[in-house]
Amino acid sequence: MKRIIFSWLAAVMLVTACAPSLPQSAPADEQAVLLFTIGMHVEPLGITAQGYKSGRGDYNNRPLFERHVADMRTLAGIIESHGGAMTIQTQSPFTTMAISTGNTILADLAAGGHEIALHFHEDAHLGKNPEKLPPEQWCAVMREEINYIEQASGVETVRYWSGGNLYPNLFEAAACAGLDVNSDWKNPRTQTSPLELTGVNPWRPSGGTDGTDVTAFATPDPNGPVIFLPEGAYAKSNFAAMRRSEDMGGDQAYFDFLKESLYASLEAAEPGKVNVFHFTVHPGEFRGDPEHPFEVIERFLSEVVDPLVQSGQVKWATFSQMADAYGQWEAANPGSDPR
Repeated sequence: MKRIIFSWLAAVMLVTACAPSLPQSAPADEQAVLLFTIGMHVEPLGITAQGYKSGRGDYNNRPLFERHVADMRTLAGIIESHGGAMTIQTQSPFTTMAISTGNTILADLAAGGHEIALHFHEDAHLGKNPEKLPPEQWCAVMREEINYIEQASGVETVRYWSGGNLYPNLFEAAACAGLDVNSDWKNPRTQTSPLELTGVNPWRPSGGTDGTDVTAFATPDPNGPVIFLPEGAYAKSNFAAMRRSEDMGGDQAYFDFLKESLYASLEAAEPGKVNVFHFTVHPGEFRGDPEHPFEVIERFLSEVVDPLVQSGQVKWATFSQMADAYGQWEAANPGSDPR
């Protein structure tokens, strides 16, 4: 009988040791908090306001436009039901269609607490070899795109953008256009992100990059015009492309990887600093079973994110809210290394 009990206890101990452990919460005065959100990229499908054709599909195709609008509403409703908000990043093929049809999707999302921002595919707005153009031209076109976002959404200020990643003068152009928050850096040619630009602590980059040398980008400058929000403690440089790869096991395998990355980010988070984590989706992505659209996202929120929010380890925040938290940390910690 003793041998049976001992064998049973040994088996329990082995299973317990091998099971993945949730991050443990620290005492309230020592606990690091991870600011979390989901970003949404709306691609430039069709003709942009500057006359360039881009993407597979066309938002002037009313059924496609309305299907993506419905997807956006469904996903926003799921996230709102979990107490969260997204940062939705869009551009002129979508915004001009919303304006011309009187569709209020972006205004409705803004009213629901979601941030409306710019997703800037530079070749779709500036043509071939946009990196050779002066920052003033980038600024003018970014400003034009922002004007359409403001018309379509009713928001008065757009602060965040993603895109333009291989333009060394990107931050100069963006600041000229009134933008001051950036994230989602990946090399569009390799679909990878240097691990030097990952982590959980935001910073102000010293300069942009052409994608080859990211030293200036990875080096903080307290006087830089833009706050960069890293995506989290991702262990793989191709994390941005993984979601499209069936070789990785499909949607569920990708969300298992996100869970591991979120836990790793919690381990890396530091008390007394601003810590951030997010991932990106597109309209229609991870739709899954038509009877249960976006079930994989809802399950991730219910099983992984909600318990961490309840324990105080994770807090929802849009990108601009993350940047504002970092600005407050800067003011309270002058001269401190943000990284």
